[in-house]
Amino acid sequence: MGNAWLGAAPIFSAAATHPAVLPRQLKPVMLVSDISVLRMLSNDAAVGAFVSLDNALGINTMTQGGYCVAMVIDRSLGADAIIAHEDWRDDPEKPIHVGLEDSTLARYVLSQWMKVNGITPERVTTQVLVPTEHLSAWAEKKTDLVVTYQPFVERLKQRGGQVIFDSRHTELKITDVLIINKQRWPALAPAVMALRDQSWPHIMSLLEQRQIEFWQALQALTDLGEAELTTGLADVEFVSAAEQERALAKLLQEDIPQVAEHLIQSNVYDQVTPLSRCDQLSEVVE
Repeated sequence: MGNAWLGAAPIFSAAATHPAVLPRQLKPVMLVSDISVLRMLSNDAAVGAFVSLDNALGINTMTQGGYCVAMVIDRSLGADAIIAHEDWRDDPEKPIHVGLEDSTLARYVLSQWMKVNGITPERVTTQVLVPTEHLSAWAEKKTDLVVTYQPFVERLKQRGGQVIFDSRHTELKITDVLIINKQRWPALAPAVMALRDQSWPHIMSLLEQRQIEFWQALQALTDLGEAELTTGLADVEFVSAAEQERALAKLLQEDIPQVAEHLIQSNVYDQVTPLSRCDQLSEVVE
């Protein structure tokens, strides 16, 4: 399960056009927003999800360590961004109205932009916007800025949006992962490992070759044209099956401590519960 994030979209495209590529036990479902994904995880309506590391640490903290990380999907290299109207200029005397999803990731992106630019919290007011509300809110200028991610970055850029901060910045490191409910891991382990080690290389091959049915489905899922989809994908660095061991080690040793520290310093959480690797859990989870 995941939202419309471009990094996870190839999995949903493969499920629609090449279902035999995926383990039969896994049924990927694309939802409209981070909020929807996190709600389903909280309600135990899904056994796992493709989420940003920030959101993964958020749900793991709220469930007191209920999840483990099974796979590193991608790294965002500009695919998460803050978009401003073309005529917007920061005026220290004026408030800043920001539209964003009610998620750990969105709050993290906004807090890092504020930190980098010396924006005080008193100047910022936020409005919860799910991706399906972006375009209408944008057209009506209900917000000055929108915190979002690909493919929605491309959609707003098409309407004159300007990127003022994104995950190319050294202060905004974003990684996307597959997390699984620890209680469900023993039963799901064979299918999830097959996804990581066998399905993922096949999906990456479909993407690299732009296999026609797969590519058309990807365009339909993202609502992007050929050029915009190509541009959006350039902002995503997919992590191959061969890189998983190194990527997971780096995630635990470097990425998780760094992101956890940022979340605490930004007052998103008082404390953060780290994730452990699913494939290093004992067979019986307490």
